[in-house]
Amino acid sequence: MEKNYGLAGNILRVNLTNGTIEKEPSNPSVFKKFIGGRGLGAWMLYHEVPAKTDPLGPDNKLIFMAGPTEGTITPGANKITVTFKSPLTNTYATSLCGGHLGPELKFAGYDGVVIEGKASEPCYLWIDDDKVRIMPAKHLWGKNTHETEDAIRKELGDINVKVAVIGKGGENLVKYACIQTDYHREFGRQGSGAVMGSKLLKAIAIRGTKSIPIAEPEKLAQLTLETYQILANHPKANARKKMGTNELVDGINSLGFMANKNFTEGTSLSAANITGAAMVRDVVFGDVSCYGCNIVCGKNTQVLSSKYGKVRIEGPEFETLTLLGTNTGVYDWEHILRATQIFDEYGVDTMSGGSAVALAMECYEKGIITDEDTDGIKLHFGNGEALCQVAELIGQRKGIGAILADGSLAAATKWGVPELAMQVKGSDFAAYDPRGAKGMGLTYATSPKGAHHMIAPTFGVEIAQNNRFSEEGKAALVRETQFFMAIVDSMALCSSMRFALDLGKQLQFISAVTGWDLNEQEAMVIGERILNVERMFNVREGFSRKDDTLPKRFLEEPLKEGSSQGQVVNLEKMLNEYYELMGWNQEGIPTAERLGKLGICY
Repeated sequence: MEKNYGLAGNILRVNLTNGTIEKEPSNPSVFKKFIGGRGLGAWMLYHEVPAKTDPLGPDNKLIFMAGPTEGTITPGANKITVTFKSPLTNTYATSLCGGHLGPELKFAGYDGVVIEGKASEPCYLWIDDDKVRIMPAKHLWGKNTHETEDAIRKELGDINVKVAVIGKGGENLVKYACIQTDYHREFGRQGSGAVMGSKLLKAIAIRGTKSIPIAEPEKLAQLTLETYQILANHPKANARKKMGTNELVDGINSLGFMANKNFTEGTSLSAANITGAAMVRDVVFGDVSCYGCNIVCGKNTQVLSSKYGKVRIEGPEFETLTLLGTNTGVYDWEHILRATQIFDEYGVDTMSGGSAVALAMECYEKGIITDEDTDGIKLHFGNGEALCQVAELIGQRKGIGAILADGSLAAATKWGVPELAMQVKGSDFAAYDPRGAKGMGLTYATSPKGAHHMIAPTFGVEIAQNNRFSEEGKAALVRETQFFMAIVDSMALCSSMRFALDLGKQLQFISAVTGWDLNEQEAMVIGERILNVERMFNVREGFSRKDDTLPKRFLEEPLKEGSSQGQVVNLEKMLNEYYELMGWNQEGIPTAERLGKLGICY
């Protein structure tokens, strides 16, 4: 049997229906085929969750998977994934979370945790190295996320316990509820919190004291030192260290493709109020880092509000700032921070939450919904108080919030205007308007989990190459970026490590940690294998070319002003080329020949 370098050694399987807890040995050969993290989670979901499974039923699973570099000194190796069938999209879904939860799971002796079934009453899972127990949680049900973390640490008598929790959003089955840890780190997209809530699982608490075997410790130490030196002198890394991900605001807004007012605009002069520099000047009071990262992009912020009192959070990150802020026409810190705080406490994804509110605002301004639908809330763009009111209602599933809690597409369909929901396959757009970076249009359309920027964030390359308005060559760019990001996610790396770690350098880290000897071509095949497994899950659910599309706003309505003025997306040309490069037929279904070369069977 191969030596488990880089692996904790076991996968934990917990069945909440019958209360069984089993440990399965990690198989290095399977990890090598998928690396770990996102890749192995996709493979397990495809094989273990049958077609047409109810996402909120007991047969869905939550598959938490760490990567082989996670918990080592590899810079930024802190991302753990949870894979599941999404209640928001009915597609394959995976969500990544930084912080300290993933490394702690490895220290406890586990490379992954699979949650199955449904409990008969609220409970939480307590992983204390080799001792694993299902604990009662009736006393925790109804608490918000932060209260739950604090209560569990107090109950277990250990402030160092790492806790992943759901809030009332997950309990109320908001379809984009998230799982939260370290108070402000989230498994944020596609509704993992709703799946956890449907299983009556309030939290997972972890304490680990073990070590992870390393194949070449001295080589790993040298690579780590070199990487820290590169990051310390990298302009982009230093901008992110100073301003967090909001260092992006100035550039994306000035180039005219930042979400504004439900994507009816691509730029705003008012965004100057909420740039990264403005955030540092006005509301930042400290920095926060995930495990093993010297970029320290997390920012503690605070405002003193006459209406809300002291509002103190970590963030908002760029996507939250944009989807809750500019996309709702809100450009002040008081309401953006308060809305973020509300969604965090309820455990609800800020991106889909902001997108849902932006949809409602556009519908309100067009007279599609009225004061009768909103219980008198004046849902105009720019009304920060209304944003916060509706955020509360979404978490509570009350009033208009009950409609928006099912997602922007469901709400827009109910109101007779599905075209006004800015989504793909039911999942809401990130901050980047694809009319200003055409590769992002193909990224959103072909992402296995609906519109998601980090499946293939091509906009940086498009800006650098000064070809963001061209569709030429974007199919190849998206395809290669998808494969590359699948490797990053499966290793457990934070995407910010891309500033210093190209694929070759990443493979050096994998080699030092695990002893695996992978070249770049072999690694890209693994990335392709992962994308095809994710695609096959969706094909089995009935998804095809008809679903790889964009809202007509991006296909037919040119941006009216700004640096991306006049642009629309010619998606079909890129999609045809992408399918051909992927070895899929023109319905977007992988051919048996291509799957066979990747070692995948229907």
